[in-house]
Amino acid sequence: MRRRIGGTALGLLVGVLLTGCGAADGAADDAVRAGAAAGSPTPGDAAPFVPEAGVCHPEVETIGYRALYTVVDCAKVHKTETVHVGAFTGEDAERRTTPAVGSDPMREAFDACDAKVRTFVGGDWRDGLLTVQVVVPEPKEWEAGSRWYRCDVFALPAVDGNTARKNPDDRPVERDGSLRGILTRSSPLAHGCFTGGEDEWLAPVSCSKPHRFEYVGVWTAPDGPYEQADRDPDAVHDRCGAVVVKYTRGTPNAKLTRASGTTFRLPSPQAWERGDRGIRCFHWSADRDRTRSLKG
Repeated sequence: MRRRIGGTALGLLVGVLLTGCGAADGAADDAVRAGAAAGSPTPGDAAPFVPEAGVCHPEVETIGYRALYTVVDCAKVHKTETVHVGAFTGEDAERRTTPAVGSDPMREAFDACDAKVRTFVGGDWRDGLLTVQVVVPEPKEWEAGSRWYRCDVFALPAVDGNTARKNPDDRPVERDGSLRGILTRSSPLAHGCFTGGEDEWLAPVSCSKPHRFEYVGVWTAPDGPYEQADRDPDAVHDRCGAVVVKYTRGTPNAKLTRASGTTFRLPSPQAWERGDRGIRCFHWSADRDRTRSLKG
């Protein structure tokens, strides 16, 4: 009987890559500022605060408290980078309170940030040790008329196995250098080949070195509770098998089928709640070490 490895939560490689800090999606444009003013402060009040894009911050935030807003040069040590600043509009902007994580407005903002971050890093950010965070105004700023949201991206330290179940929080890595274009070049943040076993931590290794696992891509799971994401692991393995087939198409390993050995990792519970439904899929060579990529 073919043996497969169960999936566990995706945590996070310490990979520090020095790059320049380029401007991201530009500062908030007129549409964003118009959205930020949707609350219409009374005459004489200061204009609503709108954060900058293309800057970095020393800490990861979910709520953007104005008094704590701190910008650092992306060439210096930081934890998160703002790629884009958007605005809630329409009925979402007419809300009396800031939208909650997991709500429809926040999922829509996450989807918008997903697209912006893909463009910024040069590929699907889920193909690396990266995650996306939507940051919203603090309650009093929302009441004052702020309707912005920030699209932040930060690096994670490792691909965890069972350890991520015990330590499920997203754990940002301090780094220097912008993440702009990070997936368009060789980077320790990009998923490749790994050593490890069963549900344990996967350690990155050069694909030219002996390894049993290779990252092949993402299967996007349907919406649902996090606890149900891997309730049927055979179904997830089957989906990841299809990702293996797509990954090896047109290569010497094109003979691999969706019944190939696989393992998978889930996003963290926090990332799932934000909107990340990407199941990270890995090919598993059960019978021997490999010393080259499946790509040939």
